[in-house]
Amino acid sequence: MSPPPTATTRRINFRFSATGEHVACLAAHGRARLMPELWDLTGPAPRPRLLPTRDGEDSWTFPLPAGDVGVLLCRHGKQSTRLLLAVPGTDGAPAEEHELFASRGPGLGLVGGIAPGTAALLFENGEGRRTKVWRVSGHAEPPEPVAELTGPAGGGVWLDADGRRLALARPEPGAGGTFVLDLATGLSAPLEGVADGEHLLMAAPRTGVLLTAARRDGAFRLGVRHRDDPAPTVFPERLNRIEGSVTPLALDPGGRCLALSVARRSRSHLLLHDLVADTTVEAELPAGTLQPTARWTTGGLHLLHTTPDRPLGVVTLPDPLRSRVRATAEEQPGRWIAARTVDYPGPVEAIVYGDPVASERVVLALHGGPEAAWHFGFEPLFQRMAAAGMAVVAPNQRGSTGYGAAHRDAIRGAWGGPDLADILRLGRTLADARGPGRRPMLYGISYGAYLALLAVAAEPDLWARAAVIAPFLSGGELYRDGPPSVRALLDRLGGRVELDDELGPRDLARLADRMRLPIMIVHGEQDPVIPVAHSRRLHSRLLAAAHPVAPVYLEIPGSDHDPLVSSEGHLVADRLIDFLSEGATRILHQGTSVPA
Repeated sequence: MSPPPTATTRRINFRFSATGEHVACLAAHGRARLMPELWDLTGPAPRPRLLPTRDGEDSWTFPLPAGDVGVLLCRHGKQSTRLLLAVPGTDGAPAEEHELFASRGPGLGLVGGIAPGTAALLFENGEGRRTKVWRVSGHAEPPEPVAELTGPAGGGVWLDADGRRLALARPEPGAGGTFVLDLATGLSAPLEGVADGEHLLMAAPRTGVLLTAARRDGAFRLGVRHRDDPAPTVFPERLNRIEGSVTPLALDPGGRCLALSVARRSRSHLLLHDLVADTTVEAELPAGTLQPTARWTTGGLHLLHTTPDRPLGVVTLPDPLRSRVRATAEEQPGRWIAARTVDYPGPVEAIVYGDPVASERVVLALHGGPEAAWHFGFEPLFQRMAAAGMAVVAPNQRGSTGYGAAHRDAIRGAWGGPDLADILRLGRTLADARGPGRRPMLYGISYGAYLALLAVAAEPDLWARAAVIAPFLSGGELYRDGPPSVRALLDRLGGRVELDDELGPRDLARLADRMRLPIMIVHGEQDPVIPVAHSRRLHSRLLAAAHPVAPVYLEIPGSDHDPLVSSEGHLVADRLIDFLSEGATRILHQGTSVPA
């Protein structure tokens, strides 16, 4: 078999139509920019079609199918948000773009329409804490105003098959529970029968079955009730005893069967639960990862699924209890390099590409978070690394999710403690197996970048080199400089607690003198999570330390937290691969941007 191409496929921001007949996303094939992609799910297998727009899209564009006409694009900018309709061009020409609406408010929201002639409902959060609701036809014409609500509204679950009643939620705590907007009258009222603190998740509009979630005995439990039945919600016992991280995906059209994604370790399992009998069976799927969005129609259960050798895409189970997956021909395995899972001492499960012992180079890749994990799905950067001849070991060390509470909570109040010990142990294991002079390399992003550089400082002779994206200096510095959401995470997980051991406080600026090996630092100029000033300060400290090899610093103009998904992402990946392939002598300059 010939080696896989270095060009990869990346898909983000999937949204199904309310009817489940279409799904839209943003896709980047090879070195192209993100473009809208529309999938037709009405045939025997999902059929994608790319709609190239004039200037491409960024990750802040959210698409929604407008039937088979085209794709609605909600483009979020710094000063305004615009709604456009992209219609396929002729003879390979770019899509025709029709601007339908523009707002200077905090943002626009779209809910797919279920009635004929309604592609979507548009929600505009305006001045005076009012939310205006507009009907979008899906054609090149302005939206039609239909209602005005007090306060912000979120969610959007259709309660009937004719598209008259839409259940919405107040996103602010204490603002009231679920309420129903009657599109015929423009009036709203509370959803009857749903108790305080109970959240509506989904519905089967044809039969009126509702799925809810409520906190009971310290945990969220799934409940079932009927739209027109005043009886209390039932919380099925077996449904709420399923082990793993459970995510409801879709109700079947009759509302009897519920599809669930259950994450266990690095993989997802598809379970089908009979809500009447309270019994569960597992459906057959290739080992991989499910996204938390799906639709179940008369044509089958449509899922977003990925494996290490299959990019994220739509797969269909025509009869989930009996049939196999139908995927598009382009997504069939074989084009990309496969991966496997390996349990290393600790125990720590890792996703592994290639042969970490025999390969000329091996990269130990650390995920962000820290409450996160590598999943058994398609990773474009790992495919690029593997195609360049590198083995990749991506561990889910202590602090990662998917392995139980004890594993996840091991680093509460101990950032850079048990997780750093796991990484150093794994690094020694790889180095011992590879033999003298064949040290592993490190790659990390966000918290993984911080952890990778801590590992470099703790045992600099263990590693060959390290490439990191968006590191922060320390928990304390990030608390001072970061946004409220990051400060809340640090408070919840004890990220500012200092550890008292031989390495001392986990401050990268303090430890810079110990980082003697080649290091590349990449940071997005507009990172809203970890301020770019942290990488600038670290780069200055490394330069002042006068190490034998000068650090490489790349600052990506206009990019946010993950430069790999920016418009220059392929260039960033090129630089990372070049550096890790020991070709860094060509880029050891102090430039602060990636050239076009």
